[in-house]
Amino acid sequence: MDKIRLILRGGLDGVTLATAPTDFALAEGWTQGTLATNPVGILPAGLWGKVPAGDPYLAHINVLTTNPLGPGDFFELQSGAPIQPRVQYAPGPGNSRLVLVRPTDRLRFVVAPQASVAIELLIESIGGVNELGTRLVAWSEQSRASSGVRSLRVGVPLALAAWQGLLHVIHDSVNADVITLPSRSLVPLDAVLTFSRKGAGVPLLAAAAGDTIARGLPNQQVNRAVIVYNNGEEWALAGT
Repeated sequence: MDKIRLILRGGLDGVTLATAPTDFALAEGWTQGTLATNPVGILPAGLWGKVPAGDPYLAHINVLTTNPLGPGDFFELQSGAPIQPRVQYAPGPGNSRLVLVRPTDRLRFVVAPQASVAIELLIESIGGVNELGTRLVAWSEQSRASSGVRSLRVGVPLALAAWQGLLHVIHDSVNADVITLPSRSLVPLDAVLTFSRKGAGVPLLAAAAGDTIARGLPNQQVNRAVIVYNNGEEWALAGT
């Protein structure tokens, strides 16, 4: 297994391609390097030769920050050209997600600026038959199934990251904030979102570009509470 840690100061913008660290060295059992480009937001799947060349691999990706990750912080695995999102989630220290990374993929990160940021990657090559890879996937799926509920309180306009399982979002603000749903293609059909209004402001739940909500609407006000599903064609919504 390859253990790679990339450190930086500042944020991850989800746009700028990282250049190879020049100071890779062994530190606390990790192959550690500093991302000098600032801001930075995209890593190549090959990680500058630090993973087996040309092989797909399983990766557990963890982002450690001085303060907890915010609701708009996420990791996204992207395909190679033409670029398409494969999966998106919050890469906090409690996540147990494993992703299958192909040699042409890109690793995209969006994290608000912080004093210290560390990206930790545990990587297992699965070129050919690999029993360890199979066991790791089974462990990840079981772990996700047993801890698939999250709750989030928001008070500012933001774009929600894709989620799995059950996500509760509580809007508590005097402002009529716009809360944008993630691209529907990134959210599984069995994922559920509950969205509740608590403050004086009446929030607006908006679909991402190319998506619609309940009979072709681009957005929907939430006066009390709604339940949102991906029905495979658009966002289904129940409530008021």
